[in-house]
Amino acid sequence: MPKACSAINCPNRDTRENRARGLSFHSFPKAHELRKRWMLAVKRIEPGSRKLWIPGAGACLCSQHFTQDEFELYGGQKRLKAGVIPSVFSFKKSPRGQRPPRSLKALGANIPSVGASETISPADVSPAQSKVVELIHAEHQYSLMEGRTKSPLPPSPVLGSERAQDAAQRRLTYYRLELRSVLEGLREQHLLPEDKEHMLRAQFTADLQLDLRYEGTQRGSYPATMRNFAVSLHLFSPKAYECVARTFQLPEPTTLHVWLSNPDYRPGFSQQVFSVLAERSQAGDRDFQSCSLLIGAMSLERRIQYDQHTNSMQGLVDFGAGNYDADEVPAAGEALMLVAVGFQGHWIAPLGYFLLATLTGDVQSQLLRHCILKLYSIGLQVVSVTSDATAPNVDTARRLGVLVDGVSVKSTFFHPANPALEVAYFFDPCHLLTLVHNTLQAYVSLQVCSKAICWDYILRLGVLQEKEVLQAAHKFSGVSISGQRVWGNGAAQLFSESTAQALHFAASLGLSQFLGHETTSHFITLLSAVFDVCSSRSVHSKGPKAPLSLASYDSLNNLCNEYENLLRKLHDGTGELLGLSRHRWGFLGFLVNLRSLQWMAKTYLEAEDRTVPYLLTGWWSLDPLEWCWGAIRQGCEERGATTAQAFQSAYRHVLCKGLAALGCNTPNLLDVSLSRRASLQLQASWPLGKGQVWLDHWCPGSRQDTSAIDLSPSLLSQLEEDTTTYVSRFVVRKLLPVLTCAECRAALMSSSGVEPAGSALMCVKNRGRQWLPAESVRRVIRRAEKIFGLSTWFFRDSRQHRSWGLVLELAILADVSEEPGLFPSLHDHLFESNMLVSNHYVTILQGLVRIFLELHSGQLWAAQGPELGQSTWVSRSKEANSEQSQGSANSQQRNWPCQTPGLKQWFHAP
Repeated sequence: MPKACSAINCPNRDTRENRARGLSFHSFPKAHELRKRWMLAVKRIEPGSRKLWIPGAGACLCSQHFTQDEFELYGGQKRLKAGVIPSVFSFKKSPRGQRPPRSLKALGANIPSVGASETISPADVSPAQSKVVELIHAEHQYSLMEGRTKSPLPPSPVLGSERAQDAAQRRLTYYRLELRSVLEGLREQHLLPEDKEHMLRAQFTADLQLDLRYEGTQRGSYPATMRNFAVSLHLFSPKAYECVARTFQLPEPTTLHVWLSNPDYRPGFSQQVFSVLAERSQAGDRDFQSCSLLIGAMSLERRIQYDQHTNSMQGLVDFGAGNYDADEVPAAGEALMLVAVGFQGHWIAPLGYFLLATLTGDVQSQLLRHCILKLYSIGLQVVSVTSDATAPNVDTARRLGVLVDGVSVKSTFFHPANPALEVAYFFDPCHLLTLVHNTLQAYVSLQVCSKAICWDYILRLGVLQEKEVLQAAHKFSGVSISGQRVWGNGAAQLFSESTAQALHFAASLGLSQFLGHETTSHFITLLSAVFDVCSSRSVHSKGPKAPLSLASYDSLNNLCNEYENLLRKLHDGTGELLGLSRHRWGFLGFLVNLRSLQWMAKTYLEAEDRTVPYLLTGWWSLDPLEWCWGAIRQGCEERGATTAQAFQSAYRHVLCKGLAALGCNTPNLLDVSLSRRASLQLQASWPLGKGQVWLDHWCPGSRQDTSAIDLSPSLLSQLEEDTTTYVSRFVVRKLLPVLTCAECRAALMSSSGVEPAGSALMCVKNRGRQWLPAESVRRVIRRAEKIFGLSTWFFRDSRQHRSWGLVLELAILADVSEEPGLFPSLHDHLFESNMLVSNHYVTILQGLVRIFLELHSGQLWAAQGPELGQSTWVSRSKEANSEQSQGSANSQQRNWPCQTPGLKQWFHAP
């Protein structure tokens, strides 16, 4: 059978007559890219599937579809030049009543004339003509236009089946070659990394069908494989996605966030959360009109498991649009989580998570853009984005539009949905402090205008001996050595006002190793002020920790200018400007935060239609995200491993709890922040040795067991005259290891007045070489003894009741709360937390009362054998603090019978 031209409306066939007329026929090129360009030029589709026609091995085009200058003579024969593309076509429909092509009449059959809208009936043709009609429908489907009615004559079952199988195989081969060519082209153009190209090829080569763009076709829906490929390609490289979309049918990038959502708890955006937020926003709730976005990652154990419930492999990369299941795809090693926080911290909502092989800035920036678009579509405007300052997150900030060139900073980027809006970018202050701490340790000293910021001053502070300090104090101040002891508050933060006070105090005593500390102390004080400005949590805070308002805007500008001037003069040990060095991001990150705070103040405090009188900057840190991480870690520990499957189960629990208490249950950010900065405490900055003032029996890490102190009734006769002071000292000794707040720890000690309370280094009063607790502690214990004595006398028959311990605790707390002037040194600190009820003032009172009751309950039961003084409240409080820092919602609930062994045995005694 002679070959026919594959062009639409072209009747030419490869016959002797046509060859004599000068026609030549040219097969489709074998080179994939040139072959694809020929296919697009022909514009032929398959009427059944409405997809682009894939030429077979015998497909060809006649010479009428090329211009004369596209030919050349070679050996006396006419052939096409290299790289020529056909351009001469006629895509108009045949006019009504046109006669069939002559080449069909050469088959020996008289075909009746039909119009464009007419069909051929089997009764109108002879058996010989019927064969010709079958050939027309089998060989010339390209001539059917989109609006033409299909012929009721079905093709031969055998012939149709063979042709369908051949077309399917041809199409599959073409798709594989096309995908490989596309990915290789992207890699050669440096639009797609090699590892990403390998991952996409391994996952999608077998079943992905890329449809070329051609006129007159529109894609209504996309299969699951196509959705997964489109989402993955856009996350890996938006430029590569744009390049592929010029040739193939891909959806608009702004609609991809719909495919990143899942109605259940699988990876992707959690649709349940967005539905709840949409309801609150559309209902007019002003707390749900704007929010901040937090992003962070948690390392996972790389383990691939088969889930029988979902009949799929778990532990592979998953963006929410579909799971990767190819063997060449690496296992997920990171869980990237997004959390939305109310603009003023009224609510916290986990938005979803994504399983990634590694953290990269391109993927994270695209996920943030999709999340911002999705929140904008439901009426929530994202005003800020916060991350830590690791390398992937710094790259993420750059890709979003944050510019940092030395000390020149642009800390905002344009909103992806509305270019008229901007979004501020913040780096987590706790992580920035860690980077500064590491940089200072690495360089040992930094230079500022020929003056040094020395890490050695901190080390010298750690090796101080009590005898050395007391002798210096007696020599220069005339202080009596016998009436004082030196106490090092190891829980004080390294970069805090307490450390600066400790350096000043040591230098004021005349200790030669602290001479010239002024530059170091000024740097610590300035960095502490910058951190406090970025971490305000309560409207009642004072000083740098106060909320950002119009009244404090000038102070913010002055602080920003002072910090920027410091960075312009700060050099490392080699003389290089620190803003351009390898370890610059701990310092530059705070400058980015200060610039973002200035922009937020101008936008939301100085606006004509401003609706907020102040801004709480602590909600723009990663503390709320760490609160969620803590709950997820606890859930993974219960399952015994931090795998992707365990993470999904823990996330489901956290999401359910979060939606049930949305806007009602917020964490104590102060305690979360303190737990995150445990590695920046003074006692963690140096190894402790014998004789140092920072090592004592109440300090964490001490080898002495504070729970082994015997307080049996036989010892009561040996107590000092002031029993209240002795009991207070025991209670404080038990409470100090539990408290992680340096200000609260210092408030429990009785300062000698040489150094103000709250400093990291203090001289405290003592009696017989035993330090004395603060007067406020003794007042609390004195009140507790009165209430306890009355309760044991009047309610001796009610002590068997299970709730007697809780009732007694509440009675003591109610009486103590009426005591005026308790802990005056904590007047400002007690209101730094965002919790109005469960703040540090309540924590101190509860700790003192509970340990006091535990002591007396243990004494009452000494005769029946329990070990007296065995304090489980300390261990329980440590667990409670750990759970609170990890986000446990139940960490603040009272469980008195379980926390006190004496009362527990009392209640369960027969």
